[in-house]
Amino acid sequence: MSSSSSAAAAAAAASSATAALVSNLTKSIQIQKPLVPCLIHQIPDIPVPTLSYYNNYYHDSNKHSYFYNNLIENSNISSINSNNLFQHRNWFNINNVIDNSKTCTISSYNILSRHYLWESLYNYLPLDYTNWNQRFQRLNQNFNDLSKISDILCFQEMEYQVYKDYWNNQFKSIGFDSIFQKKPKPSYWKKSSNMMDGVSIFFNTSKFDLLNYEKINFANHFKHSSMFDQTFDTQSRLNIRNTVAIIAVLKHKLTGQIIFISNTHLYWSPKHDDVKLMQTYLLSNLIKNSIMRYYKISNNEIDNLIKSKNGPNIIMVGDFNSNPSSMVYKYMLNGSINRNQEPNFIQDYGIPFSQSINNCLGNFKSPYTNLYNNGKFTKTTYTPKFKDVIDYIWFADDNKNFKFTKVLGDIDSQYLKNFNGFPNKDFPSDHIPIVSQIEFN
Repeated sequence: MSSSSSAAAAAAAASSATAALVSNLTKSIQIQKPLVPCLIHQIPDIPVPTLSYYNNYYHDSNKHSYFYNNLIENSNISSINSNNLFQHRNWFNINNVIDNSKTCTISSYNILSRHYLWESLYNYLPLDYTNWNQRFQRLNQNFNDLSKISDILCFQEMEYQVYKDYWNNQFKSIGFDSIFQKKPKPSYWKKSSNMMDGVSIFFNTSKFDLLNYEKINFANHFKHSSMFDQTFDTQSRLNIRNTVAIIAVLKHKLTGQIIFISNTHLYWSPKHDDVKLMQTYLLSNLIKNSIMRYYKISNNEIDNLIKSKNGPNIIMVGDFNSNPSSMVYKYMLNGSINRNQEPNFIQDYGIPFSQSINNCLGNFKSPYTNLYNNGKFTKTTYTPKFKDVIDYIWFADDNKNFKFTKVLGDIDSQYLKNFNGFPNKDFPSDHIPIVSQIEFN
């Protein structure tokens, strides 16, 4: 072959190689457009997608899953040997653990749906704290840390689409199964119904068996249950809410203890303390029904069982949107509400609720109560205009099958001086996770 022919061949080969390289780079660039729609803010160096890309991308589950996996692969989630939860918080010990294998640790966390991160409420925050790409990675760091210390994790405001495409499988890969209940779409909601949030319960399958569960839409029960008269207030204040809950029946494998655990996110408005009380009343009764079904006992037998010291382990978890001065808190702690002592409770929900409202499950207790009372735990949500305790892990008080061992304490006060409110680089929600550990006898 002549030198000119060799040169021509080499040039052609180089041209072909260059074209292939450009093609591969173009494909790579196209793949690396992992954008999620409906972000309040975008990372500055990533272009905003067009509306057609928004629609196609969000409804393509494979692309969506790729996006989240790609984010995690390129994130800085800490190794298994570290736990960021303890950077600014510590355990508060209550009783010594005798046998770690008999412990059970429950956590609750409102993770702040990205669709509720409205600029009008969170405009005090820099872009880095509100951007979903960044918050998603930080939430995964939180989840990773919580999974190291929790056997049962309860989440509120978890988006169904992200649960379906990522979190469900991610938790399964580390030994947690889950239940999810999505909220119905409100009338103002114009996005996909899969973007609605809901509540979820994740449990460690090496420690627990799932025996049964119930998904609850509160409005359906208020509308159709014989417990509630259809008064004007019932119809205008209770029937129209899209509040949901889950009740799960779990068996602790080692001890054989049965746990009836609920997770909910009650209605938000401070002007509707009565609504939240009635929602809690309803949930208490549904848990009672769940206990009756499991033990196959009658309504006459259930009261004695609940009051016995070896009775069912009942745990009510969630964002109750109610501080310690609320009717919900009094109802849980004292087991009843006397309407004569609640002058602001003026609504009419029928004759059964005209004098008092009693908790059919009795009194509840929280390992955090003494911390609340002594000013050592003052907030579960932290924003400029609202800092208070509204998230709880409640335990039925009559039961003596376990003891409290520790809880995750409050945030270091010195750290908080640097921040007017959350989310931030360490706390990706406006709530913080709460964690309680018990040890079975």
